[in-house]
Amino acid sequence: MVADITYELLKDKSAFKHLPILTLDPRWYQLVPAVSKTDEIKYWERQVNQLLKKQGQINNDLKEVKKIKARLIQDVVDNMEEGEQNAGQNAKQNAKRLALHRKKMNQNQRLIYEAKDKISQLEDESEELPKQLAQANQHLLVETVRMCYAKINSNNADLEILDEWIHATRQKLKKNLLIKQDKENMNNQLYSGMHNLLGAEVMGALDRIHDDN
Repeated sequence: MVADITYELLKDKSAFKHLPILTLDPRWYQLVPAVSKTDEIKYWERQVNQLLKKQGQINNDLKEVKKIKARLIQDVVDNMEEGEQNAGQNAKQNAKRLALHRKKMNQNQRLIYEAKDKISQLEDESEELPKQLAQANQHLLVETVRMCYAKINSNNADLEILDEWIHATRQKLKKNLLIKQDKENMNNQLYSGMHNLLGAEVMGALDRIHDDN
């Protein structure tokens, strides 16, 4: 029965944990056309798609922030080498360069720490997202199965009514066929009897009068 199919009942089953993402599978759209989607199916479909979009965005953000961090680290290394090369120059110019150098180094270090924090945050989200996505996908499956079984049960109820109607109609048809056959036999006997009694010429005349009326 539909009422027995719940997320709580299915979530711990091993087969339930290795589902394809339904909204990425063309077979799901064939099974659940737009006209058949319940409010619950629409809700979980949106959740799955939003989590997929978020997962893709996080993966892209991670790649980008890691690239930025690598560039910042390389910039720090380059600035350190530049500072060493300028160490023997004019004192005033060197002091000015050193101040700018330290400012840039501090800024880069701050940005590197921010990038590390952002990477850590994104990696935490990236680790948690597959679990959230799997749960949303499982909920979507439950609602899909409930909808399918609801339709199956409704169709079965209609089929029972149709079976009863077809059985009754067949019985009535058999009865009417027998009545039809009896009446055809009676007509043949009556006509044959008149033909034998009156002859072909008289029957021909009677037929013409009968048909005209």
